[in-house]
Amino acid sequence: MSSQAPLDLAAIVELATSHRGARHTCRVVGEPLCGSLNRVVILKFDDGLQWIFRTPRCDTTGRNLPPVVRVKLIASEVATLNLLAHHTNIPVPQVVDHSCTNLNSVGAPYILMTCAKGRSFAAYLRRMHEDGVHDFSQVTKKLMRQLGKICFALSKVQFATIGSVQEGSDAFGVGESLVPTFVLQGRHGIPVFRGPFLTEQNYYNGLIDAFFGHVKGLSLGHHFFLGPCPERADYPDQTSYNTAVDRWNDFVTVDDKIDGVDNRIQYHTAGKLIQDIVPDFSPPDGGHPATGLAGFPLGHADLCSSNIFVDDDCNITCIIGWEFSSTMPFAQLLIPPAVPNKRRPPSSADCAVFRAGLHDAARQANVVLPSIPGIVSDLLWHYMRWVNLDTHCDFRHFEALFKRHPEFSRLDPLFVIDEMQGRTDIREARQRLMDGVRDPDEIRSDEDAYFALADDGEKQRRVAEKLTDTFNLKRQILGADFWMQTWSEVFADNEEEACCSGNSSWSGNSCCCSQPSEHSHSGL
Repeated sequence: MSSQAPLDLAAIVELATSHRGARHTCRVVGEPLCGSLNRVVILKFDDGLQWIFRTPRCDTTGRNLPPVVRVKLIASEVATLNLLAHHTNIPVPQVVDHSCTNLNSVGAPYILMTCAKGRSFAAYLRRMHEDGVHDFSQVTKKLMRQLGKICFALSKVQFATIGSVQEGSDAFGVGESLVPTFVLQGRHGIPVFRGPFLTEQNYYNGLIDAFFGHVKGLSLGHHFFLGPCPERADYPDQTSYNTAVDRWNDFVTVDDKIDGVDNRIQYHTAGKLIQDIVPDFSPPDGGHPATGLAGFPLGHADLCSSNIFVDDDCNITCIIGWEFSSTMPFAQLLIPPAVPNKRRPPSSADCAVFRAGLHDAARQANVVLPSIPGIVSDLLWHYMRWVNLDTHCDFRHFEALFKRHPEFSRLDPLFVIDEMQGRTDIREARQRLMDGVRDPDEIRSDEDAYFALADDGEKQRRVAEKLTDTFNLKRQILGADFWMQTWSEVFADNEEEACCSGNSSWSGNSCCCSQPSEHSHSGL
């Protein structure tokens, strides 16, 4: 449960007013808003000007970031916004004031900044949908072309190393990287090197080191390698999707599948395979700044539809959300933003428009950009999602990367993962994971508590246990087909026995045990 001290709104109003003098009054608009990381207060002056007061959440709902990390994020975001305001024409909020500690008049760290004009692209699309327009392709292409031009502007902001921007007394510099891979989901406590990185390859290896640290010692949340959490797009209607999610939750609860050793070692082994292709992302020299660049360009960590503001004609008016920004390899900057759905790759048409916008801007500036094959940026899109563990279906990204493996690309990836279990380093990793294994009685107690909350918990448990037996007999990737087949069955006690003994009266693939021997790609 959230447990935060209330904001001192009077002090916030006084702070804002002090920056405009006694000639203007100010008031709070509505109630303070809460995002995943911050609390936000909208301030409006008597002449219509609006500012934003933003302070980090300090409860567990706010990602539970410790004060030292919150301080670093505020300082880096302020430095980045000031850098962009001074050296580019990219529309960003103007920083009015900030404090990295709670030793100030409002008693909390904060950024006071101008309010973005227009509305978010996400809100723009919602309005189109409400107006009966369901084809977003034209406005998305218009947006992507503008984003290409913005990324070109970012490419001209370069530093010698990879990390997050810092502001000194007389110059900007780069420090450790504060990208989500290193700080979110509890990763801020993992003992890994966070930069600044001298080469691309060191940076990419640092990212996967953080991934390995997560797999070893942090909760994996909803990440089950062989049974991805269902996604709405893979189901014909909301009811089917809800049913699949319920059954999936029952299934992963039995035997502590997600945080158990088997799942963790699957992720660890898959990560070792991905580590083998990291050299493909970088030039032969390990990835010093790309040819044609004096350094590594600045990039936005989350160019999604909620961080891009537009006017009524879909012209970009502001880019927000710079707290996790950093310098990066040029190939990463070239990854087309995934709008409107950041967890789905943009269409080939949107990618082409984005790159056209970038190259048009370069030609107008008479700049020759480094030659980076499109396949590298495409692979990096999957790689960044893999190391971040921020999607529903991690196997989708693993499979796309595995196809580039120098030795095993033509083999079934699950077969390769199974074969690797005999490797010395994998056996040692499993043994280390066994040191943290939970007591079976504790796991059973958690199962009891989970199923006790359901009206028909005992039946749900029996079904989940039967599906577990089926899964253990025939390992596969459980896609939408698996879950839809399971709820078409009645699962009465005698029918369960018939089904799992191979004597089911159902025909064909309607039986949950009648799955193909190789992993299914349905729903991936």
